[in-house]
Amino acid sequence: MLQRLLNRIYNRDKSEEESSTTEAKESAQTEEKAPVESEALKLIDKKEQPGPATPETITTEGTEDSPEPVVAEGEPIDPEAIRENIIEVLQTVYDPEIPLNIYEIGLIYDVKVEPSGMTEVIMTLTSPACPAAGILPGEVESKTRSVAGVMDVKLDLTFDPPWTPDKMSEAAKLELGLL
Repeated sequence: MLQRLLNRIYNRDKSEEESSTTEAKESAQTEEKAPVESEALKLIDKKEQPGPATPETITTEGTEDSPEPVVAEGEPIDPEAIRENIIEVLQTVYDPEIPLNIYEIGLIYDVKVEPSGMTEVIMTLTSPACPAAGILPGEVESKTRSVAGVMDVKLDLTFDPPWTPDKMSEAAKLELGLL
């Protein structure tokens, strides 16, 4: 079926007459076995491309960047679950100078999620002159926005209290040989 789809895309399929006869025979089977492929073929036939995602077209499946399923429209969100998902995503952000994620280093001071989906992330850097100052805050904001259920993000970059190695997790200290 995939090969037939590729052939149609690149116009390598049989003549139109043969194609429509074959398509008519396979149509019933295709719709039963692979509705997604059937829909893709219809789009190709019409030379249409799917439009942008709207609340009606968003699926309830998770994405690579969001560990939990997408929150369905109208359903209440669980701020604590979203907070945990944000923390999980922030653990994929690494400091370019220290081979550890910024959450374990202690650069994330707090993550607050309101029931509306409004999220506030309070973070710091190892110093005000940190070379990663131009990279990390943007990456933190971007990764936070990618989590399902987050409607908006407010990123607060603070140096009060200043970061110290005491803010690192035990695992981070062990990794760096500080224990």
